[in-house]
Amino acid sequence: MAKPELKAECVRLRVEERLSYKEIEKRTGASRGSLSLWLVDYPLTEKEKDGRQARGQRKPRPLPSTFFLAVKGESLTRARKARIAEAAVLFRLALHGFVPFGAAFDGERADWVVDVEGRLLRLQVKWVKTESHGLPLVSLNCTEGHNQQRRYQQGDFDFIVGYDLLADLAYVWSWKEVEKHKKSITVSPDAAERWDKLRT
Repeated sequence: MAKPELKAECVRLRVEERLSYKEIEKRTGASRGSLSLWLVDYPLTEKEKDGRQARGQRKPRPLPSTFFLAVKGESLTRARKARIAEAAVLFRLALHGFVPFGAAFDGERADWVVDVEGRLLRLQVKWVKTESHGLPLVSLNCTEGHNQQRRYQQGDFDFIVGYDLLADLAYVWSWKEVEKHKKSITVSPDAAERWDKLRT
């Protein structure tokens, strides 16, 4: 689509369908910078903005898993969360035909090591954190020394897996997929149960 046609379509979507920048960007591929120039004379009303903001705060979450319901109301310690997450990932690795090996010592960067066609892949398992608003996330920080936090570095793991007890889902990301994220990565459907990534 030529630029004048793209601009006309973006203006039409704002005027006729009252779409936000994000919605128009998604539908047309126009950049945010272009949209801010083209649509400056076609703002959304405060009521439209408030409605979108309220909808954006209610992120859809799955129904609670039977595992979540089994411990609902209990205060889980950090160590117990780690054991639950590591066991959930171990189950999935076995289910998908991988042969996992545990780390020799506590505190190792890799919770599981998997031999995939002669390649040893190190997996770091994390508990998915649920914030009061927004989607759940996986921290990209680790503890070092006397409870000092630092960002994971290249070489610490090949894959990071976040386990979400509420949904009973494991999210799989390669180092490449998380290296540019600063502190955390938000769970997304395209990472859910993606054990095939280990074989590519």
